[in-house]
Amino acid sequence: MEITKETLIRTRVQEMILQGELGPGDKLPSENELAEEYRAKRIDARNALVQLEKMGIVYGRQGVGRFVNEPLPTIEFAVTGTTSFSEKMQEQNIPYESRIIYADYASEKEREYYSESLRVADHVKIFKVTRLRIVNEVPCAIHSSYIREDLFPDIYSDKDSLQSVYNYFKTSGHEQLSSKDRIISTQFPTLEEMRILNCSELVPLLVFETDTYDKQTGDCLERVKILYRSDLFKHQLSDES
Repeated sequence: MEITKETLIRTRVQEMILQGELGPGDKLPSENELAEEYRAKRIDARNALVQLEKMGIVYGRQGVGRFVNEPLPTIEFAVTGTTSFSEKMQEQNIPYESRIIYADYASEKEREYYSESLRVADHVKIFKVTRLRIVNEVPCAIHSSYIREDLFPDIYSDKDSLQSVYNYFKTSGHEQLSSKDRIISTQFPTLEEMRILNCSELVPLLVFETDTYDKQTGDCLERVKILYRSDLFKHQLSDES
């Protein structure tokens, strides 16, 4: 694979930051300096630096230059299905907010996609609730739950109190929960996800999917899909069930 000058410059500057040659607040070489050093066109150097800005690694000051960003605080996060997001944040004494941004029945396409994992009959409706997770005043995750209405017949009328679905399950009598079939993948954000998470198209999203079960009855209560900004979390994998 041929490496373009733009890629070469971006990668080299990023390596300098990762290896400590450039630290937070340090000024980067100018576009002209980078173009001369790597025998590239100035537009290649400019595009490389613009990409680093979109990745959140550097920032620019009009008429002054570009500088290394302070790293965002990283949140330790255990990938399990048995503890709520709010409990995990409280354990670390981290300020957080959970904001409902959608609460209504899933679309027909979503219902068709998730009905198998939820093990629902054709007549059963699936309710979707999506929460925006805000940590340290930074939007960091979009958390969607697809929930069986047959197990929670009052969920539509309760939709405004679903900031924590786990708490809702427990108050509904499902106190022993387990997580199964966990899947982790990555994707780049859509335009809507970029808007909600206040990030650029070059910030990868970590996608975590799992099913939540009631240990006592064996019922699958929900299918979970969470999109995490990858620049804000460290994820600890666990065998907890």
